[in-house]
Amino acid sequence: MKTLLIPVDFSETSSNAIRYAVEMMKDVEIKRIILLKTLYRSYYEQILPSADFVQLSASDIEKERIEVDWQLEELTAKLKGRCSTCVEVEIATSELPLLRSVVDLIEEKKPDLLILGCDNPKEAEESYIGQLIIPIAKASRVPVLVIPAQVSYARIKTTLIPCDFRKVSRLAVIRGLNSPLAWLHPELVILNVDRRQEYLNHEQDHLRSLKPLLEGYTYSIHYASETDIVPGILDFADAEGVQMITALPGNYSFFATLTHKSTTEALALNARHPVLILK
Repeated sequence: MKTLLIPVDFSETSSNAIRYAVEMMKDVEIKRIILLKTLYRSYYEQILPSADFVQLSASDIEKERIEVDWQLEELTAKLKGRCSTCVEVEIATSELPLLRSVVDLIEEKKPDLLILGCDNPKEAEESYIGQLIIPIAKASRVPVLVIPAQVSYARIKTTLIPCDFRKVSRLAVIRGLNSPLAWLHPELVILNVDRRQEYLNHEQDHLRSLKPLLEGYTYSIHYASETDIVPGILDFADAEGVQMITALPGNYSFFATLTHKSTTEALALNARHPVLILK
């Protein structure tokens, strides 16, 4: 039973992630959707009234939670109305911070995919989830699909996989039955990012190593030597017309060498392509 976990904060960012998931179910058989809402309030928010933290009474907190429950029920009803009757929609709430809530729920419910909405840097609104997207994606034990704001679902016919051919064994992760790539089964556009162009001396060896790992998929091999990696990858994705970018796990993921700040900026720059982060 394929299960999606989608944290919600009632922002347009998370609403768009839900819309994307619903449309994706036209092409992927999903049996359960879990909507996660955290009710956590920081200690400072509770005891130190300020311009940023308005101290709420117990009555105010209770009213706020009633409002959240109503919003969740309304969201669930809308979601059920758009999904097949065989899809279960489940609500999960937590008193813990969002990151901890996500990690615990993954351990408890064993979802197959975590879907996160990413804020649009050109918009004034910033979602609570969008601000924590990198820590959540790094902590998740299941694959993460990051949906940029305002990106609508399109059938995943091709996905770009940037990688380093010095560690081609990382591509083995795409062959697992639980890999979202196995559900979607797109054509793979493999991009070897090699600033020094060392692949020129080992191209045939790399191609022989890749063949068993990519068996069963239609794929093409490409090379890039841009110094500025992320813009180069995104420009290549635009040129190839892919519907998704896939990030491999481990030290050879194209995200791995980036800092927290630059990874956030990279996702923000990527306004057109969902990013699937494999585990």
